Amino acid sequence: MWTSLKRNVGKIMGGLGGLLIALLLIFAWPLVLIIFLVVMGIFLGGVFDAVRRIGGLFNRIFSRERSQKDEDRTG
Repeated sequence: MWTSLKRNVGKIMGGLGGLLIALLLIFAWPLVLIIFLVVMGIFLGGVFDAVRRIGGLFNRIFSRERSQKDEDRTG
């Protein structure tokens, strides 16, 4: 019996993990929903911050090129 359990430890742990998640969803679904929404909010906030940084980088790059072209025309 012990050899059978040792060979199938991954299956047993996976089944127990699935059971734990199922019990959490059944009995504590509002908590799971709140945690999920908080994690999604943090993720989306990070995406928006990255987009803003990239936009600022593009603005700095293209504004320098324009200012150099304007100086060449006037100077």
